[in-house]
Amino acid sequence: MADTDVVSPWGPRTPEEAAALPPAATTVPVSSRLSGWAWGAASTVILAVWIGLWAGPLGALALVGGVFVHEFGHVLVINWAGAGPSSIRIIPFFGGAATMRRTPDSDFKSVLIALAGPAFGLLFAAPFALATLVTGDKAWLAGAFYVGALNLINLAPAAPLDGSKAFGPVLARIHPWVERVVLLLLAGLVLDWALTTHNWLFGAVIALGAMRAFLMASARPSSRPLNAWEWVASLVLYALVVGLCAGVAWWAMRDGAIASQLLLFGGQK
Repeated sequence: MADTDVVSPWGPRTPEEAAALPPAATTVPVSSRLSGWAWGAASTVILAVWIGLWAGPLGALALVGGVFVHEFGHVLVINWAGAGPSSIRIIPFFGGAATMRRTPDSDFKSVLIALAGPAFGLLFAAPFALATLVTGDKAWLAGAFYVGALNLINLAPAAPLDGSKAFGPVLARIHPWVERVVLLLLAGLVLDWALTTHNWLFGAVIALGAMRAFLMASARPSSRPLNAWEWVASLVLYALVVGLCAGVAWWAMRDGAIASQLLLFGGQK
């Protein structure tokens, strides 16, 4: 269709017909914005209370704050990649999500968007490390551990986690079915961990995400596949971010003498 054509429900309009139409609304009603903010605030409180019940106040601060910083990393790169404007939604009992208005025009941009959350989210470990340094109380390192663990778990290559969106395109360059089958097998391993540790909600999310990815015509929205250099860069960046998150979690657990039970991440034996 030519650039001058304007689409309507009944077919293209001429430029003259389009010019005669009233301008589209460009602002969101105040009542809609207020209700959105109210729902966001309520969702955040629900999420914080739920986390606080099993992780305590420090865990709630680390994980809820970590979610916001994590999602803000996604937002920054989504907007840079031309897939925005993006915003953050808090999902009670689960976490957060960054909205995306359109599919990025390349798989490499999708990889960068997926990795931006864990990489940026890891910065939220810094205040807890600083508090430990200033006060000398290593109990603060539990917050850094939770931040590292949160982002590390999110990098697991299982739908709908960021790891599947970062590692999936690498597998898809080999063959689309390699991506789908490998991600399904990895989702099975993550699901086994979730059920073994009694993380029922996390397990349900992984199971539904894997089923949806496998039943859809494509595991992800299609865009330009990775070229050879992008494929190598994606592997290196994925490994780097995984290593950083694992390093922060391990350092905090070692120096803070954190009990290994925290690795259950809210589950039970």
